[in-house]
Amino acid sequence: MTHPSPATPHRQDHTPNTGTHFLHKEYPKQFERDQFWQQIKRTVNGQPVSDADIRMILDQVTDCLQLNRNDHLLDIGCGNAALSSRLFSAVRSCTGVDFSSYLLEIARQFFPESQSVRYLEADMRDTDRYFPDAADATKVLLYGCGSYITSGELFALLQQIHSGLPHVRRIMIGNLPDRSKAAEFFQGRGLCNQDLDDSGSAIGVWWDPTQMATDVRAIGFDFECRRMPMSFYGAKYRFDVLLQRHTARQ
Repeated sequence: MTHPSPATPHRQDHTPNTGTHFLHKEYPKQFERDQFWQQIKRTVNGQPVSDADIRMILDQVTDCLQLNRNDHLLDIGCGNAALSSRLFSAVRSCTGVDFSSYLLEIARQFFPESQSVRYLEADMRDTDRYFPDAADATKVLLYGCGSYITSGELFALLQQIHSGLPHVRRIMIGNLPDRSKAAEFFQGRGLCNQDLDDSGSAIGVWWDPTQMATDVRAIGFDFECRRMPMSFYGAKYRFDVLLQRHTARQ
């Protein structure tokens, strides 16, 4: 797994991935407007995850990002903001970015914009659409969306953040599928020959933490793999990543 060369913030006309388009733009529309967790597939066997699971996610995000009232949080892939809205009170401001106009419509209805909260419709790869509004961002969250772009696209995004958002010190990439657990996961479901690099599949790209660490360090971030408690619904097959910008050595 390799990362592309550094680039400046940019916009591209990305070819829609049919699977990703349905999963994130059409799938949520089958649920009631206040069925937030079902809309973003934060479910187990079709049922919303427990309040305890959501609490564990919030605790992990808060601990990884070390959120405080001076922070401008950039939530990339915010969806309907059901998760990030629970972090609004912990930060100075929040910019939520998502490519689903429907999910942002839900966000604006139930978790309204204000002087400190703004939502932007953009593909996460089209950084020039949202970097200007997040120029002073200090922390970045990508929760549950990092597997739905290719490895090259994710590393390109991280390079864009490193060069284009100089105030960002911490990034959390949450709920990534663990490549070393893929065989066990699929065999247990009677499936085989699955493409672990298909960003348009239901689960998306499966990541190798060790290889990922090497690649992000080359960009300029320190890497830390975080695991959720085993009582968490996704603990067996998923992991979280904390990235911290390299500090200059004296």
